Order: sequence, then structure tokens, then C-alpha cells
Amino acid sequence: MSRLFQLIWQRSRLYSLFLASFLILLTGCQLNLFEQPSLMRGRLLIYHPFQGENGIIFENFLDNFEQLYPEVQLLSEYIREDRLSQQFISKSRAGLGATVLIDFARHIPQLVKSNSIQPLEDKNIDTSRFLSSNIIQSRYQGKIYGIPLVSQVRVLCYNLAKLQPNSNTQDPILTQPPFGLEGLLTRAKKGYSVGMVSSFEDTFWGLGIFGAKFFDNQGFINPQLEGWGKWLEWLKKAETQPNFILSRNREILHEAFAKGKLTYYVCNSDEIGDLKNILKENLQIVFLPGEPDHPATPLLYTIVMMVNNSASLHETELALQWAQFMTNPEQQLKALIGSLNFIPTNQKISVNQQLLPIEATLHKQSKMALTIPIDSIEKILKIFQEGEIVYQKAMAGDLTSSQAVQELTDIIKTQLNFQTRN
Repeated sequence: MSRLFQLIWQRSRLYSLFLASFLILLTGCQLNLFEQPSLMRGRLLIYHPFQGENGIIFENFLDNFEQLYPEVQLLSEYIREDRLSQQFISKSRAGLGATVLIDFARHIPQLVKSNSIQPLEDKNIDTSRFLSSNIIQSRYQGKIYGIPLVSQVRVLCYNLAKLQPNSNTQDPILTQPPFGLEGLLTRAKKGYSVGMVSSFEDTFWGLGIFGAKFFDNQGFINPQLEGWGKWLEWLKKAETQPNFILSRNREILHEAFAKGKLTYYVCNSDEIGDLKNILKENLQIVFLPGEPDHPATPLLYTIVMMVNNSASLHETELALQWAQFMTNPEQQLKALIGSLNFIPTNQKISVNQQLLPIEATLHKQSKMALTIPIDSIEKILKIFQEGEIVYQKAMAGDLTSSQAVQELTDIIKTQLNFQTRN
């Protein structure tokens, strides 16, 4: 735990000031998110995907809860995210495994269909405490199946040490991060290298800049994809620049950025803690580049707490009490300040841009992100899977942008059981 104490102590004075001012606003407020269990004792096994710095912060949450309730024992087991839900399902079928699962909300449909998790609709959960975008990703077929704990989103990371005038330019504007796509391209031309993961899902954030849409205002899938073709053309143009790197391998780009070989990198928020440990104060982030009337549209990812369908009533109450603890304003602020990449789900959290610039930017970017309703996620994941093939063909020159748009449109119609009209 010494590493954690060092992490929090370094920012303790900042946290105290920030938390004190925030709690003044909450004076007299009640935090009855859930019904209180009659007896705070028992044991929970929790499967989770957190590792590294995030794992340390998570374990601290468990320790703090156990200190408040000495007769409660919280056991945690880290499982890789790509194996987490499947292992939970297989263990649940055998009557074994964890009482609590913490995983991305996109897995809710398969967990419900396998009868592995229980609905929490009748547990008196006050959903108004959470951001509406997170609740959208916690509700499936009209029922709440998960308590939103934390969000993830993509942003533009940059290395401050590399934003210096070089032999190609003395223009001071180019030593500042860009606001638009053309600004990013100009910087690459002038020697400020850019790294971006090249996949359909990882480049989804650019669709909105060119007016492309997947959803209508009611949240139903109603694609307007002409703008996607323009985005493909921009990406192919960017790829021709010597300092603009499009790669399908995020690990390679992450390492290159961490070693100072890239100036800009479109990163996931969960990478920021590791990058900060390496780059220190040189790591900075800004919103993804967009246009004034058409901002970037990154995807929002919500991590939720779910309860095993075979859990007893007492275990369920205990799990919900722990979720209340995890999502109350004080604990979410502690996580936000202790871990740079924590994006809170409690809507009462407000982050000061001057005190916590990275955290505030992440928080704001998440509020501008596109939220995929979980009711649509199975169809969307299939569309993304087939869309990836179309995307790679278009980037390789095997399809024109207009052909790619038509193929993706046909894929969506097939998934939605639309009849193709000639």
C-alpha cells in the first residue's frame, strides 16, 4: 500500500482544498442511492479488469470499505478484460465464481441471456445521481443491470517537450495543440509527428466532424453515412504524410509515444496513468480535433458493477451498499485525484480546469462522447465487426470511399433487417 499512499500524499493538499469546496455544496444532502442492508457483514468475491495504478486505487476502495465495516470481507480477483465476462458466465453456470462482476457495459446482453446477472430495477436505485449517458449504458430491455462506476473515452495526448520550434517552422502557433483536423495535418507536415490507431472503431470519433451519424435524436439506429466517406478520404490523405502514422497496433503507438517518438497520439483514457508515470509533466491532453459546428464524436465506454443472479438477498444488498460507497461524491473525487484517468459517473462531480487540467478535459470529453444504448449494442458490435473489414479495404485502396459507404450501409440494413430498396 506504500505506493498508493505516496500517490495520494503527493496531491493531498490539492485534494483537500478541492474536496472541501465541493462538500460545502453537498451539505445537508442525503446519499440514499440504495436501501441500507440490515446487517453490514459478509463476504463478497469481486471479478474486475483493473491493473497497474488503477488496480492500486481499486484495492484502496476495498480497504476503505472494510475499515468502515470490519465484519465485511471483500476479495478481489483480476481477470483480463477479454476473458472476464466469459469466465464469469462459465463459473456462474457451475454455481461458482464471483458475487460481483465489474466489466464494460457492452457485455450486459450476453450476461443477461446466459442468466448470469440479476436485474437491479427493484432495488430502489436512484438513477438521477448518475449521468444520463452512463444510465443509458446500464439499462437493457427496460431494466437496470449495472451500477455505473467509471467511464472511458478517447482524447488527443501530446508531449509538451516536443512542441518546440523546429527546422521546418518558427511559427509559434504550431507549438500549440490543434483545434481542428487541418491543424493536426499541418503540424504533421511541419515535423510534429502524429500517431493514430487505424480501425473502424478507433477512428469512429471522426464521423461526426463530417456530419455522419449512426443514431437519430431518439437513439434509434438511423445511419447517415455520406460523411464517413469524407472521413475516409481525409484519413487516406493523412496517411501519405511522412510524420502521420496510422497503425492497427495500439501497443506499438503507445510505446512510441511513451518513448518520445511521437508528438501527438490519439489515446484511450485508460492509458493516461501509465503515460503520465513515464512522461511526467510533459504529458498533456486536449479534446479530439473537430470543427466549430461539428465536434469529434468519440465513443463513451461505461464500466459497471453487476451482481450474480445466484447471489443471496443479503449478498445483493451488500454489493449495492459497496456500489453506493464507490459512487458517492467523496470516493469518486478521491479516485479522480488519485488516478489521472478516472472519469466519474456521479453527475454532482465538477472538475476545476485550472486545478486539474487533465482530469477536467477527460470529464468534458466524456460528456461530448457518443453513447451507444445497450439495447442496440449487439447489432452495433456486429456492424463494427463487418465495418472493420470494409474500413481496411477502403484504406488499402481496394474500395473507393463511396463504395465503402454503400457496403457499410448495406451491412447496417442487413443487421436491422431492413429491406434493401433499389
